[in-house]
Amino acid sequence: MAKNPFEVFGLTPELVDDLTEKELFGVLKAVYRTLQKSYHPDTNRRKAPNPSANDKAVELNLAFEALDLERAPASFRKYRRLYLSRKPSNAQRDLLDLKTKLGVQLQTIDRLAENFLGYLAAGADWASVAKGPKLLPISIKTKNVCLGLSDVAITTNIKQSCWLTGTNYKQIDINSEGRLSVKAVGRARFAKADYIHLLGCVPVNKLDLPPILERRPSSFFKSPALNIGEGAKPKLSVANLISQDNFKRYVLFSLIPTFMERSYLFSLNRAEFENSGLITLEGVIVKIDLKA
Repeated sequence: MAKNPFEVFGLTPELVDDLTEKELFGVLKAVYRTLQKSYHPDTNRRKAPNPSANDKAVELNLAFEALDLERAPASFRKYRRLYLSRKPSNAQRDLLDLKTKLGVQLQTIDRLAENFLGYLAAGADWASVAKGPKLLPISIKTKNVCLGLSDVAITTNIKQSCWLTGTNYKQIDINSEGRLSVKAVGRARFAKADYIHLLGCVPVNKLDLPPILERRPSSFFKSPALNIGEGAKPKLSVANLISQDNFKRYVLFSLIPTFMERSYLFSLNRAEFENSGLITLEGVIVKIDLKA
């Protein structure tokens, strides 16, 4: 028999190794009966003719005879021992695991290099997007642009969001000189925000962000829409902040120097960054307006 009998029944070396002799023989009998119902000549005649069914039925019979623990225990143990020799050793499994991890790291390095090259290109004056029709992606160096953003913390904490306007909507305006102004959630006017340094964006489909954001007691969460009530116990609320460790581990390799709709926008807020070292999530970009 060219194949190992265990291979004929489709059992893996790992399964053959995990089961006791009695358990393994029970599985073999069940698989053998099931397969013989499909390939037995009598069954095959009642179905559409299958020329290879008879050969398969013979192969199953020979394999089961070789693995009949009750009638040929020595043969069963011999083929089991030979089949288990195919199972990768611990050293082989460790090597495969290391190769997989190395492959992931190389992919991450390639993405980091590609994104860094994007930042270098974005620093060139001639790399700016020309005025005119809205073109995406738009460099974060672009001037005369207004961004509409959905606040992630508010959306997550009160489970309420709107696409353009509402309790979670804010705007960032970049004038012709590249200076930033922010119309915060619930505010009627823009305020200068020279303390904000934009870092770049990550498409929302590439990052499960809320679970890795910082969490603080809800009393720290400054939003009129969130009121825990007198006497209520403060809950941990998601904040629009992320630690440097989480930023480096989950965000940095996907960060690109562009504005794109449906992407997270990250920044350094000078006071926050100097005091805590935390990086700020400005929100999800939902609207991009290029001004004349």
